[in-house]
Amino acid sequence: MGLAEQLSALAEQGREITFAGLGMPADAVLAEMGTVAAGPYAPLLAEAVTHAFDHSEADWHDIAGAFPGGFARQSSFLHTTATLETLLASAPTTQQLAKALNTALLNDFNAVTGSQPLLAAARLEGAVRLAVAKSVNPYQIWGILEELEQSGTPEELTERLPRIIGLGLDSWSSREQAITATLRSYLERLAHDEASDTDAFVELGYDRLRTALTSRTVANVIDHLQAAHTWFTTADAAEEARHDARAYAAVCDALLAFTAGQSARLNEAADRLATTLNQQHAWTWGMHQPAWLQPQKAAEVAWEHLVLQLKHAAEHLQDTVWMEPWGALDHVLTAYQAARTVCPVGSAEHGISLLVEPAIEDTFLRQQSLLAQLRRAVTEPETHPATGFDQEAASRLLTCVEKQLTARPSGRREHGTTADAGSEEPPGEAETERAHRLAPAAVKALGRDFTARLARKSTDEDLQAIDDLAHRADLTRLHNSDPVAVPLLNRLLHGLEAFPDFVGETRRTFTVLVGQTVHFLRAAADLDTATAFGEGRTGADGKRIKFRDYRRRFDKAAGDLVPVEGDLQQHFYNWLLSSQIGHLVQVEAVNRALGRADILVHFGSRQYLTEIKKNHTSNDRAYLEKRYLAQAAEYTNTTAPFGQLLVLDLTDKKKAGTLRVDELTWLAKHRPPNAQVDRAVVAAVVTGNRYTPSDFST
Repeated sequence: MGLAEQLSALAEQGREITFAGLGMPADAVLAEMGTVAAGPYAPLLAEAVTHAFDHSEADWHDIAGAFPGGFARQSSFLHTTATLETLLASAPTTQQLAKALNTALLNDFNAVTGSQPLLAAARLEGAVRLAVAKSVNPYQIWGILEELEQSGTPEELTERLPRIIGLGLDSWSSREQAITATLRSYLERLAHDEASDTDAFVELGYDRLRTALTSRTVANVIDHLQAAHTWFTTADAAEEARHDARAYAAVCDALLAFTAGQSARLNEAADRLATTLNQQHAWTWGMHQPAWLQPQKAAEVAWEHLVLQLKHAAEHLQDTVWMEPWGALDHVLTAYQAARTVCPVGSAEHGISLLVEPAIEDTFLRQQSLLAQLRRAVTEPETHPATGFDQEAASRLLTCVEKQLTARPSGRREHGTTADAGSEEPPGEAETERAHRLAPAAVKALGRDFTARLARKSTDEDLQAIDDLAHRADLTRLHNSDPVAVPLLNRLLHGLEAFPDFVGETRRTFTVLVGQTVHFLRAAADLDTATAFGEGRTGADGKRIKFRDYRRRFDKAAGDLVPVEGDLQQHFYNWLLSSQIGHLVQVEAVNRALGRADILVHFGSRQYLTEIKKNHTSNDRAYLEKRYLAQAAEYTNTTAPFGQLLVLDLTDKKKAGTLRVDELTWLAKHRPPNAQVDRAVVAAVVTGNRYTPSDFST
C-alpha cells in the first residue's frame, strides 16, 4: 500500500496522521513525498509534516523538509488552500519550512497567473502571510505586488487582491513607507474595478482607520476617521451583506459623536454596531473561519466594548450632578482608560486617546460639581463602596484637568463672546483642534480654517448643531449615491484639497458643482435615449421627431449627422437646470476672458465655468490636456482658480468595451508661464459613438 493509500486509511479511521502511524519505511515515504504533495492528498500529508515539527520528531525532519519541493507542483486551488491552512497554523513548521515553502509558492508565479489565476491568488496569499509573519524576507513579495500594480490581472486574481494587500498594509504600513505607498495606490486602483471594488473600499477604510490610530494630532485623527467612515459607508451601500463595513462605519460614527458631544448620534451608532455584529454572528455561525482572520474578530469585539463604554460615559457626562457618583465615575474612568488599553491604538500619546480624553476632561472643566466629585474620589478613595476603583486613571484625569485650570489666564474669554467674534486673526492650533473635536463633519464639508474661524464665533452648542447638519448632509450624500460616484467624488475632493484656495465658501460651492457633474457623467453613461432626452416632439407634419442621441454610434458615410459639442453642452445644461443649482446656471455667457463661456455657474461672486469640447482623434488624457486644458484654465483668471472640462469622445470604437466613468474623470492642474497660482480643472470624457451592450453579442 502506497503513501496516498495509507494517508486515506488513517483519515477514514479517524486516527491522527503522523509519519510513524503510516507504518512505512522512511525511504519509501521519501520516494513518494513529491508526488503526493502535488496531488489531492497534500492536505493530509501536511498534517503528518506539522506533527513531525510540532512534536520534535527529529528522525522525520529531513523527510518532512522535502514537502515544499513537491508542493510547488500542486495545481488545485482547494488543495493548496487547505494545505496552507494546516502548515501555517503550526509555528514550528512555518519556522522550519518558510524559505522552501516561499520558493514553492512563488515558483513560476507569472506563468501560474496566466493559466490558473485562482491558484495564483492562493499562492500569493500564502507568501504574504509568510512575509508578514517575518518568516521570510518580504522583498520578493513586494516586487511581485509592484509588477501586478503596473499590469493587468485576470478577474479571478483581481477580486482577491484587496484582502491580500490589506494583509500586507496591516503589517508594513508603520515601517515601510515605500511599499505602503504602492499598496495604497494599488488599492485605490482596485476600487475602480468592478471585480474588486467593494473589498477595496473596506481595505481602504481599514487603512485610514489604522492611520487615525497612529496619528499624533486631533486634526489628523479626525480627518482619517472621516475618510475611513466614507470608505466603510461606500462599501455598505455597494453590497448589502457587508456587515464588517457597516460595523466599522458605526465605530467611526461613535468615536466622532463622542468627541463632538453628540449623545444622540453616539447612541444610534452604538445600537447600530451591536445590531450589525449580532447579524454578522448569525450569518457566519458554523462557517469555517481561517485561523489567521481570528484577530480581526477579536478586534471587532474590542471596538464594540469601547463604543459601549463611551455610550455609558456620555450618558453620565450629560448630567450636571451625579446622584450615584461612584458608579458614574467608574463608567467615565473606564472609558477614559479604554482609549489607551481596549483597542489596538499604538501608544497612549496619540490615536483615539486624543479624542476621548479631552472630551472627558472638558466636561470636568465645565461642570464644577463633577470636578468636586472627582477630587474627592482621588483624595478619599477609601470611601468607594466597592473594590476595583481605578485610582491611577482618576489621578491622571484630575492632573490633566487641574493643569488646564492653572494654565487658563484670568479673564479668559469663553468661545462665542463678542470679543472673539470681531477678531480677524488666523485660527490658532487650539481653535483648529476645537473645530475638529466638536464639528468634524463641518470641517470635512467646509474646510479646516473656515470651520475654525466659525468655531471662534460659536458656542459649543452652536458648533455641535452646525456639525449635526453637516453630518446629516454627508450621510444623505453617501446613502443616495453609488459605489462609483462616491469614491470618484472623494478622489476629486481629496485632490482639490492640495490647492490652497480650496477652502471656506469656495470649497463648499465648487464641491456642489463637482458633485452634480459626477452624477451627470454617471447618468450620461447609463440612461437610454428616452430617459435622458425625452420621447421627442411632434413636427409640423404630425410625425414624432426624436431627439438625436450624441452618444450612440453614427455612420458618416451613410449620411448620419455627426454629433457636435453643442449636443453635450445642451445635455449638461439641461441636467444642471433640473438640479438644486438650476437657478445659478447660464449658457454661452459673454464677456468671459475676452470671449464666451460654454456653461457658467455662479454662486454670488464665485463663478465656475465648464468648457465643452469634442474630439475625433484621441481620448488619451495627456493629449486632451495638451489641447484643451489651458483654455479651460484661462477662464479662472478673474475668479476662483477652479473650473471644469468636458470632452465628447467621437473616436472610432472597437467591440472591446467602454471605459468606466471613474476611469474617464480626473483632476488636472495648469499653471501658465510665470504665474504664481495653480489652476485646478476637473476633466472628464463623455463617450460618444459607442456600442450598446447588445452590440457585443452580435
